[in-house]
Amino acid sequence: MKICPKCGKENSDQALFCENCGYEFAKTESLKRNQGSNLQEMGQAPAAKRSNGSKWFIIGGVALLAVIVGVGFAVANRSTNEAAPTTTVSSSSVDTSKYDDIIAEAKELTINGEYKKSNLKLSRISASDLGKNEFSAIADEVDELTEKNEEGLKQADDKEAAQKAQETERPDVTTSGSSSAFSGDYAKWANTYYFYYSQTSQRQSALTIGANGSVTQKNVNGTQYFGKATITSASGDVLSYETNEQYPSDMPDTKLINPNVQITVAWDGGGTQIYYGYLSYSSRLALTDGVSKNDGVNEVWIS
Repeated sequence: MKICPKCGKENSDQALFCENCGYEFAKTESLKRNQGSNLQEMGQAPAAKRSNGSKWFIIGGVALLAVIVGVGFAVANRSTNEAAPTTTVSSSSVDTSKYDDIIAEAKELTINGEYKKSNLKLSRISASDLGKNEFSAIADEVDELTEKNEEGLKQADDKEAAQKAQETERPDVTTSGSSSAFSGDYAKWANTYYFYYSQTSQRQSALTIGANGSVTQKNVNGTQYFGKATITSASGDVLSYETNEQYPSDMPDTKLINPNVQITVAWDGGGTQIYYGYLSYSSRLALTDGVSKNDGVNEVWIS
């Protein structure tokens, strides 16, 4: 049965128009179809929207994940890039000037011929530091100074060996019971002496005896003689001057003295000479050769 939507009259299912008011049922069916279509579309719309929403949610999630991953890589790269400067800063912060004073002091010692002290000074530099690239300049200076020190020490050893060989060849210098070292009771005789009274043809001016026995005689004309001295005790009487005056203008009186020591000088140019040492009345050290000359004494020296 069809019920007319306009008047409510019942009609047969096959009726195209209402028997009461003439309402056309085709409009009602068309409206129902349209409403059904609309309802169907309305029912599908949320699904489409939900589908589109899910799609954008997924896209947004992927994009967010990509952003997070990108930030992670950026932070990691930044950390890696920042690590390298840290190493550079650490390397550049090494104080390579901390050994400057030691190098300067060692150089001065080497120049002054104190080679052993220079090597001891250089030994204060850390060997581990010298193996580092930052200290390559310091290592070069240490090597150069060490080489100079070793050469200087070798030359000193060679010189000492030559001196010992020369002394061995001079039996007059190493007389039995003598000592070449002016030490102990003999130390005061290592001194500088001046010629006491000059006679005709006398040319000596000063005589210096070192603690190691070295002898240097300076002459009036500027020349010098060199030799090596040994010292022993002495006894007996020898000829000398009265040495009470400082600088006598006239020949002083001669006298016999009892010497304390005998000093024997072997001259480098050949020959030997003996001096007898005693303490004068004026408390000065005096040397005499005891040889008479022109009513006086050949050589007398006063400290």
